[in-house]
Amino acid sequence: MRIPTESYEKIYQSYTDALAWMSKTGVKFSSGRTNHYEKVLEHWKDEYKTASEDQGKATFPDFVSSVFEVHDFIDIHKAFRDIPSSELSQLVENLQKGIKGPINASDETPKSTTARNFLFEATVAARSHRPQVGVEAILNATSDTGIR
Repeated sequence: MRIPTESYEKIYQSYTDALAWMSKTGVKFSSGRTNHYEKVLEHWKDEYKTASEDQGKATFPDFVSSVFEVHDFIDIHKAFRDIPSSELSQLVENLQKGIKGPINASDETPKSTTARNFLFEATVAARSHRPQVGVEAILNATSDTGIR
């Protein structure tokens, strides 16, 4: 069995595509963790090839949080990018809440989990959404995530 892999360049491109789509749907970004992740990935997509061990150690928490968390946004984009914006209002509302919060997951506290909770719900919906096999996320569910 082959383990799927992607280059950091590809991950960076997929993430910037996801951010552009989110912006087009109405999510409004300010300086925060999504922009921070973009900057970290933009820098490290090529820098990792020549970085010293000390440079890697110094930025390890930022790099790990960035690479780990961007896949949620990428998965949401891939699942819902072809759905008209007019049907995404609840998702956009949840994403707007989900882009906030501490930059690094290691800095999360019980009082700062709201953003990642909203992102988690949107990610569950995205990863469950498989309309080609008859499984669809209910994008305006009254619960956190609905699947039909």
